[in-house]
Amino acid sequence: MSSQPIRRSGASFLELLSFRNRRIRLLGLLALCLVAGIAVGLAAALVNPLILIASVPVLAAGIWALRSDEYAVWLLIIVIAILPRFAAPVKFVLTPTFLDLALVLLVVAWFFRLSRHPLQVRDVPIALPVLGLMVAAVVTFIVGLPNGALTPLVLRRFAELIISLAMVFVLISILRDHAILRRSVRVFILAGGLAALAGVLLYVIPGDLAIRLLSALRPFGYPTGPTVLHYVLDDPSQLQRATGLWIDPNAYGGYLLVAGSVTLPQLFTHKPLLPKWIVFIILSVVGLALVMTISRGAILAFLCVAVLIGLLRYRRILLLAAVIVALALVLPQTSSLISHFAAGFAGQDLATQMRFGEYKDAFRLIGRYPLLGVGFASTPDVDLYIGVSNMYLLIAQQMGLLGLSAFTITIVVLYVSALRARKMMLSDEDLGAIWMGAFGGVTGALISGIFDHYFFNIDFHNSVMLLWLVIAFAVSSQMRPQHTSAAPVKISAYGNQR
Repeated sequence: MSSQPIRRSGASFLELLSFRNRRIRLLGLLALCLVAGIAVGLAAALVNPLILIASVPVLAAGIWALRSDEYAVWLLIIVIAILPRFAAPVKFVLTPTFLDLALVLLVVAWFFRLSRHPLQVRDVPIALPVLGLMVAAVVTFIVGLPNGALTPLVLRRFAELIISLAMVFVLISILRDHAILRRSVRVFILAGGLAALAGVLLYVIPGDLAIRLLSALRPFGYPTGPTVLHYVLDDPSQLQRATGLWIDPNAYGGYLLVAGSVTLPQLFTHKPLLPKWIVFIILSVVGLALVMTISRGAILAFLCVAVLIGLLRYRRILLLAAVIVALALVLPQTSSLISHFAAGFAGQDLATQMRFGEYKDAFRLIGRYPLLGVGFASTPDVDLYIGVSNMYLLIAQQMGLLGLSAFTITIVVLYVSALRARKMMLSDEDLGAIWMGAFGGVTGALISGIFDHYFFNIDFHNSVMLLWLVIAFAVSSQMRPQHTSAAPVKISAYGNQR
């Protein structure tokens, strides 16, 4: 008889405790909503509401990327392809770009995984040359400081160059897992297709609409007005040049060159990363967008890569390339493009003549400052300037023969490692296609560097990062895998891996 009231009292106490807990949770939720509402209200009053709306997917993408270092690599790939020149809409002392933020997320996500899958520097064939290149860059930067004002912009862009070089080690430590490498290259191909589609759509829609759409990106650091559309020789009566979201048509052409080179072997391998009909569509759109850029260096480099891959393994590529070139020579729709190419080879157009002048001035600068160059800020002589449409001459201008030698040694070591792994890679139908595509992308970038400068130019962080990302693809594909994962490694809120 006496035990029953006790049980009822206990039940009443538990019910009361549960009620109080629910009340506390409710009050906490109301307080959180109140704080969030005040924060959103203040932000809406101080910041453009459109920027707040745009920040929601950005924040979600950042949280998603932190769950796994693989996801962080995917985010980096997507940012390079789709948001290459986007800057944070809120101005700080140094306004970071989306690419800067993606690199920070990658380093943080990689750090949580480092203890489980450490990378031995001696396992990376290009480790010492890359470190030497970084040292050469820092030395020449310091030596060149007296030549010009050290502005925050110059310091920030030089730091981005060093970070891009250092990211090779982070990327290789992640992509050495060949399962992650396969999925990441698949994302790279899909992102390349989207970037190419954006360029084609912005090219074919009416010019006024394209100007309005691109000018709407002003809060993210994009230019505005009619200048967002580019033409040959900046003359609206000439051929229009596709830019996508890359702003610069030559840099966009370089991206499409690399994306197309990575994708091309997937169309002919027996084990493609994507269904071949998808690969064909992506490659067609990438090729069309590349032609629309009217970037002669990138188009020529892509043809060279196609021939190289065809000679190396897939002979059908040679036939396909021959058919495309033949059609381009006879179709009336491409006559203006062919004439533009012919004028360039003959040295008759203004752009080519300006390049010759740049080459002459670059050799003058290198002759005066041969060993260490003039740094990255400015030149000590008023009759000289930094800038030339040739990646190798630009390196020699800024870093002298020391920097150019360090870069050359890095590339030589990279290709020596490829020659050593050639038989193994060609016998692997799966990784072999990734290996050929990645080295095709690197080769294309090196060939285009004869005519352009953006793959090692501090003003084009996106293009520099693209080159070293594909180098990481190439190195990782021929390295012995550290382990194989069936799914992305996720990180909990406490940093534990699952």
